[in-house]
Amino acid sequence: MPSTDQPRPERSIQAAGPARRCWISLGSNRAREASIRGGVQGLRHAFGALILSPVYETEAEGFVGDPFLNLVAGIETTLTVGEIRAILRRIEADHGRERSGEPFAPRTLDLDLLTFGDRSGEFDGYRIPRDEILCYAFVLGPLADVAPEERHPIAGQCYAVLWEQLLARLRAERLGDRQTAASRDPANEPAEHWSPLHRFTLTLVGP
Repeated sequence: MPSTDQPRPERSIQAAGPARRCWISLGSNRAREASIRGGVQGLRHAFGALILSPVYETEAEGFVGDPFLNLVAGIETTLTVGEIRAILRRIEADHGRERSGEPFAPRTLDLDLLTFGDRSGEFDGYRIPRDEILCYAFVLGPLADVAPEERHPIAGQCYAVLWEQLLARLRAERLGDRQTAASRDPANEPAEHWSPLHRFTLTLVGP
């Protein structure tokens, strides 16, 4: 179940404008627990109340490396896309994020703005919603946990349905791989309920 913080309006940084629900992905595979806790604390300080998905452990995507911890956080904000992203970059830097230019590399803390209300298009040079939502289990799975009935601004389907579709495709791909392996080793049977996400216990409630 998602967790919801109590509002902290005195700590929020807000500007005049319509309030929008935005989703932010968090990931770390270096000093993982401390980095994720620090990222959540930074988001609370900047935006106030958060909606937090469960934390999952996932394999590194696109490179060989240590497993990541991933989750998504929901905020309500009147800030622009550019202002939100500037805050996210500052929080990343505060927790040791170094930008090498490599899209797939180890991270102390990775914060990505996924959605901006129900808007779609390019805002402040940044395309919304992010393609990663539909491509990666570590993004779509947690998002389906906290906003199952919310609809993707472009696909038009709710995140719960999109997650089931992605999970079915990933399982089919894995089944094919396992069947190929089983043809060489009869003892290697495919798993029927495999998931790329593994729940990770991490307490994120704090000041």
